[in-house]
Amino acid sequence: MRCLAKPTVTTKGACARSAVALPVRRVAVVARDSKEDAVKALENFAQGARAQLKEPPATTVPVTPLAAKSVDQSLGGSVDGQGLLQLDKDTFWPYLEQQNDTLVVVDFYTDWCGPCKLIYPELVKLSQERTDVRFVKVNCNKSNKELGMQLQIKVAPTFHLYRNKVKVADMTGAKMDKLISLINEQQPPPQ
Repeated sequence: MRCLAKPTVTTKGACARSAVALPVRRVAVVARDSKEDAVKALENFAQGARAQLKEPPATTVPVTPLAAKSVDQSLGGSVDGQGLLQLDKDTFWPYLEQQNDTLVVVDFYTDWCGPCKLIYPELVKLSQERTDVRFVKVNCNKSNKELGMQLQIKVAPTFHLYRNKVKVADMTGAKMDKLISLINEQQPPPQ
């Protein structure tokens, strides 16, 4: 860090600097021939930036009743408007009990987890394709901490597969191809 204080002259003629050190900030200066050239350069930059932007994929998917509802068509939690049923510590075990022999995929996620947010639209899409499997989610927040500890959830996202209230498989990470193969091992796709 360099000192930018103005030198002061002492009585002996020596130069002394103040004790305050300020950071040096360098600014790139681009010379332009005229204002018109500067405006033209900005317009070209804006066009290039717009060309590089892509439309973000839609993150909302219509609710698929089979993906969210239990076998007897009763809900054990709340549907989030995007397709997966949200369970909590109070509705988790009763929901699994309702499903009997149906394979249930549980997404244990957190609100701040980037990979959880990235894989979620793919989960909703998969839930619409695989109507023979139920897909639900559980937020591992403070109110569900007890359930997360009981199930030993340490990483987000974590996926558990249940049949008859028994965990038959699990995996961690946002790897869709690995999750699909895990589901296919437990329940082959319908023909």
